[in-house]
Amino acid sequence: MTKKITVSLLSMLLLNNVYAAPIELDEVTVEAANRTEQNIKDLTESVTVISAQEIEESRVTTLSQALNRLGNIAMTSNGGPGQSSSMLVRGFDSKRVLVLVDGIRYNDITGLSGAQFSQIMLNDVEHIEIIKGAQSGIWGADASAGVINIVTKKGKKGTQATANVEYGSFATKQASAQIFHKTDSYDFSFGASRYDTRGFSAAEPKSTSADYGKRGDELGWEDDAYVNKTYNAKAAYNLTENDRVEASFRYIDSYIEYDDGAGLDAPNGPYTVNDLDSYFYSAAYKHKDKLNDLALQYSLSRFKRSQYGGYSGDVEEISLQDKIAYAEDSFARVGASYQRYQQQTSAGSDLDKKYNAKSVYATNYNKFLLLEELGSTIFTQSLRYDRYSVFNNKTTGKVGLKQFVHKDIYLSSNYGTAYNIPTLDQLFGRFGTSELSPEETKSLDLTLGNDNLTLTYFYNKVTDMIEWTRVQSDASYNNISGVSRLKGVELGYKDDFFDLLSLGVNYTYLDAKAADGSTLARRPKHQLDGNVFYFITEGLNIGLNGQYIGTRYDGKDNSGAQTGKYALFNTVVNYTINDNFTLYGKIDNITDKYYQVVDGYATAERSYYAGLTAKF
Repeated sequence: MTKKITVSLLSMLLLNNVYAAPIELDEVTVEAANRTEQNIKDLTESVTVISAQEIEESRVTTLSQALNRLGNIAMTSNGGPGQSSSMLVRGFDSKRVLVLVDGIRYNDITGLSGAQFSQIMLNDVEHIEIIKGAQSGIWGADASAGVINIVTKKGKKGTQATANVEYGSFATKQASAQIFHKTDSYDFSFGASRYDTRGFSAAEPKSTSADYGKRGDELGWEDDAYVNKTYNAKAAYNLTENDRVEASFRYIDSYIEYDDGAGLDAPNGPYTVNDLDSYFYSAAYKHKDKLNDLALQYSLSRFKRSQYGGYSGDVEEISLQDKIAYAEDSFARVGASYQRYQQQTSAGSDLDKKYNAKSVYATNYNKFLLLEELGSTIFTQSLRYDRYSVFNNKTTGKVGLKQFVHKDIYLSSNYGTAYNIPTLDQLFGRFGTSELSPEETKSLDLTLGNDNLTLTYFYNKVTDMIEWTRVQSDASYNNISGVSRLKGVELGYKDDFFDLLSLGVNYTYLDAKAADGSTLARRPKHQLDGNVFYFITEGLNIGLNGQYIGTRYDGKDNSGAQTGKYALFNTVVNYTINDNFTLYGKIDNITDKYYQVVDGYATAERSYYAGLTAKF
């Protein structure tokens, strides 16, 4: 049956008229690089953009899936859907990556891994921006490895609605709906989604067990279910042609069953439950004229978890910034902000902690023609000063230079400094160390590229790096004394051929070592990702996603289990029935590869899903 389907698809590929809708690079804009909207070609930074079209065609569900499959970002995870996960950006784990959704900070101060990537659903996402390298000079302490900015959809004039339903393996059910309305005076949108799965055992036998290689269902281990309910709403009103007020709200209600440790499970349980509630609020006033682009914004991120006796945390921020266009293709952006961080727990008042930071920052941007025989030159400089109530004050900055040498071929370089403070949970939580001090990062990258092909070398030096360490049964967060170095090479290629084929390939080589020369744990030395889409007819396309993870060890200095050296493949088919309905099916882990990303935690076997999308 499978062979017949394959032959039929290939026949259709050869015999039918073809159609694709590639996204032109000139149309791609990025908001987080300089805290203002710019064309991606006008940036010096190393930026990857994952579009709504790519998300929809690939049928990825969560932010962690999108970053891993479409963004060439390695990940670690303590099990299946909804479980704690961390993304690795150039070897830095996700607590050093600032995650924003429409300008609201998503980094969870009650956890250990930064933002909760596996909890962020993508049903209302317009595009995802991945900006690599130290960005503290623009965004502050949470951005020492980079920024991931999620921009949600905005409706066109009139009323539009979308809906999606999906069912698949592990009794997984998904449903979402979104509505948009826009007039000359106001616009609003609201939506809801639900993801519900029986899941599979989060824990599996470790590599040292005689049962290693057997999945939890083979051993009779209980399943760990996961339910995510997300609600979102946005509204805006145009006071005048130049003045606008905006407000947004998002609530993520997650129910997560998990196992208490790697390899720790038994028939019929037990499992532990974490109820995680995340609330995000924002209100803003914006004014824009020929000279100024002013924004006053207030945001609040609130996290509540039942885990380990119950934690709650708030991140509150108010900022004022202005972009002043003082010449053609030149601007200065100046701003100030106040941030308040607070954690509370029912486990004891000694764990109730808070601090604040007051910041001022500035960026200067210039685009000009330096030499007639060359193309444009782009030069950016950023500087930021943060004054903390409990840590040493810090000045960070960033300089970027981009030179077009022939048509779209360019050379670019960025140098930045960063300052990463320990989270409240790293200081005072279950595995915290109250003596932790901030870490400092110096980041450099060099890129040769054009619209389709980029080659980047990156080099990072981290002083007193905060890292998870284990001595026998004692595990905690500690500073690695000295200078750790994370360096490597990134190669990316993306193109469309004859409106028939869309191809994307990304490769990363990483050399990540602690100050003593030992290799840092859980970082793959090589990672290769590829995405291919065949547009068979105007209404039918088929995609293949592949990923190879090279050498990777679960412990420091190439110790512990080997969790790399495997390849995964996923496929998806989209069929557009008419202007309103699209039917799709997907198979994840086509070859049913057995692998573990973290020793003693499970990954999914071959799984099947089918769904229907409606647009009106």
